[in-house]
Amino acid sequence: MYKKPHIESGRGATRLLRDLQGAVQVVTMELPWRLVQKQMAWAPARVHMVTDMGLATLERLDSETPPCDVVVGIGGGSCVDTAKYLAWKRGCRMILVPTIISVDAPLTNMIAVRVDKSVQYVGDIFPEEIIVDYDLIQLAPMELNRAGACDIASIHTALWDWKLAADRNGETYHTEVAQLALECLRELDRNADEVYNVTPKGIDTVVDLFRREVEFCARIGHSRPEEGSEHLVAYAMEHLTRRHFIHGDLVGLGIFAMTRLQNNKHDWAVDLMRRTGLRYSCPDASREEVRQCLETLKEFRTKTGFFFSVVDVEPLTGDFISDALRALYGT
Repeated sequence: MYKKPHIESGRGATRLLRDLQGAVQVVTMELPWRLVQKQMAWAPARVHMVTDMGLATLERLDSETPPCDVVVGIGGGSCVDTAKYLAWKRGCRMILVPTIISVDAPLTNMIAVRVDKSVQYVGDIFPEEIIVDYDLIQLAPMELNRAGACDIASIHTALWDWKLAADRNGETYHTEVAQLALECLRELDRNADEVYNVTPKGIDTVVDLFRREVEFCARIGHSRPEEGSEHLVAYAMEHLTRRHFIHGDLVGLGIFAMTRLQNNKHDWAVDLMRRTGLRYSCPDASREEVRQCLETLKEFRTKTGFFFSVVDVEPLTGDFISDALRALYGT
């Protein structure tokens, strides 16, 4: 059941951790831990450095880590998900301190683990205490923080796909929830400059939109309001290349390509991504990889059984893909 988190925001807010009582288990990585140590002197009972999100690794960590009163996750998605895993297994108090806002992991109840190089979701633990330290987050590369806007911008394509699935495939469509999602998209549009510049208001905007999105998705038991064919492109690219990408880059690429396939306000969507700083050209993927991803997208959807979307009803022809690539790269 969804639980609304208490979010403490401010400059230097991480210093609140010094007041924690009992045995504290910190889960972090070298860089975020070093940044926290520069901000304050703090010696918790134990500190674990995250190496990977393999399920076997997490199971071993849980079995080898002594009992604790509080688990604190400090860092990006892998750090907070590892903290969520430990707290979920132990049923103990958990505090998350994201040092980057590139993904919504600090607000979700699921834990992304890797099994045979593929992402699987386990667990069910809604974060109840989150510390948002502007100083720490603003130290991260701006493009990584901007990437967090992707899972709000994706509402544009996801709602189109969800309505299509209702009309063509009999899925239940919640009009009230769709309206709540649209309000989040409009809020992102209104604050695009703040998000782009990673101001305190921009950070608060992204975190609050994550919270709202997680809440209404939890209400209906799925992520259709923000996850559609644009995420299918992201999953397909990871499957094709077997590489890790910045999530926002892949979802941005998906929004770019799928709004064209949907004939769904493509220019508006691209303008929003530009103003929020999403790198929709996915600089870590080659043009040929993007082409292969789009060429095999229908096959990937069929093989994996992912959600119904525009990919099921519109042809991804060679001409469409060539035109999309020319628009994406300008040549």
